[in-house]
Parts: sequence; C-alpha cells; structure tokens
Amino acid sequence: MTTNHVRSASLPTATRSLIMSAEEQLQRLKSSAGTSTSSNSTICRKLDGLKKLYDCVDDVLKLPISQQIHEKHAKLLEQVSDVSLNVLDTCSIIKDAFSQMKGSVQLLESSLRRGIVGESNLSTQVDAYMASNKQLNKVICKRLRDLKQKGNTQTIIIEDSEFASLISLIKGVDDISITVLESTLSFISHPKMRSKASSWSLIPKILKPKRVSCEGIDISEVEKIVMELLLLQNEKIDQSQMLSDLKKLQVFESSIQEIEEGLGVMFRLLLKNRVSLLNILSH
Repeated sequence: MTTNHVRSASLPTATRSLIMSAEEQLQRLKSSAGTSTSSNSTICRKLDGLKKLYDCVDDVLKLPISQQIHEKHAKLLEQVSDVSLNVLDTCSIIKDAFSQMKGSVQLLESSLRRGIVGESNLSTQVDAYMASNKQLNKVICKRLRDLKQKGNTQTIIIEDSEFASLISLIKGVDDISITVLESTLSFISHPKMRSKASSWSLIPKILKPKRVSCEGIDISEVEKIVMELLLLQNEKIDQSQMLSDLKKLQVFESSIQEIEEGLGVMFRLLLKNRVSLLNILSH
C-alpha cells in the first residue's frame, strides 16, 4: 500500500506535535526493524518499540482531526481499518504458534528429565515437535505473504493534506507491525545457522529435516537440538549431552515465553487501536 500526500502546516500546534512524535517513533522503529538478527533480545526491543508507537498512535486517534476524518475519507479509512484487522488476526495466530511451540519444548524437556531415552517417549515428542513446527511455519509464512501482498497492491492518494499525515501514520504502523511479526516468526522457525562444525554436522542426512523456506532464512537452533536428541536414540546414552540439551531447551523455552508475553501486549494494543478506528468509523 502506497500513500501519497503533502504535509499540512495548517494543523493546530498541539495536533501537529502529537503526529510528529508518533512519526518519529515510527521512523526509529523502521531503522531498528531493518536489522537481520533474530535474537530474543532484538525481537523484544522491537516489540517494546511497537508498544511505544501504539501508545503514541492511541493519543493521535483521540484528536479531533481523527474523529473528523470519517466525514471526508470514509472509504479510505475503512480500507486502512481492514488492514489493521488482518494484522490483529495475524498477531493472534503467531502468539498461538509461540504457545504451541512452548508446549512442545516442555514435552521434550520432560522426556529428557526422565533420563532413559530408549524407554521414554522422546522419539514421539520429537516427531510431534517437528510436524507441528513445520505446519505452523507453512501457515504463518503464507499468512504474512498474503498480508504483505494485500498491503503493497493498494495505493492511497490523499488530496486533502489536512488528513494526509494521519492516514500515512496509520498505514505506516500496520506496515511496521507486519515487519516485526515476521522477525518474531523467524525466531521459532528459521534463524540462521552457525557455520562452525558441531555435533549437528555428524547427523546422517536422512535425519536432517528439509528446509521450509520463509524469507530465505535457514533451520533454527532448536531444530539442531532436536536432531541431537534423535542422534542420542541411535547411540549409547550420554548423560552429559542430555543435560546440555536440556539446558538449551530451557533457555529456548524462556525466550519463547518472553516473546509470547510481548506479543500478548502487542495484541492488546492492536485491539485497542482497532476499537478506536471502529469508533471513528461509527461517527
């Protein structure tokens, strides 16, 4: 979705100041969102940046100019509102994906704690994790691609510059939200693998999962852990390796939990902004 507009200098000073503050926060988030790393800390910073942006936008949506926009640009506002609804739905789907992933990791941890790989249900849990993660990845990647394509095919032309900055801001918030959601997905599906040798390189090809492409990112760290667990079933039980894998899974679970909570905050703020847009549309 492309927005063409001319910034208006006729807006009241307080109104212009709030819109500019939100635009500055949006630009800061765009700059940070361009980083390719998908670490837990990076994603949490992006989610925190979105929280600040949503807070700014919520203030903007309460301005008199926001309440008046429906009178002149009803169809345009409905178009933007539809995109915001899709972003909200996608956020909910990805949050649920994190919850499912956390449950799968907890089951793997439980199997490891029992400490008897050959007689536990570790193989079943590994298979369940791999199947679940592959399916989640396909569903969410498709959802994000469809959402981006829908946004990019729509062009918004605003001749009334009085409302141009506001519409551009709302559209920009949706765009950056999609970008941040993509980065959260990469954390649980395909962060880039390290190139150095590890026990991963010793696993037979037949045990290695096929890649499921999404934005060109490769197999995740947790999948390497799962492959190590599969390898344990074909060798003598190595207690130290099992303990190492358990610690890795626990760290990964903690990271998932932190991002899941951030997505929960994002969802609530998206919902709040969605309600504000609907209130404007109902006037």
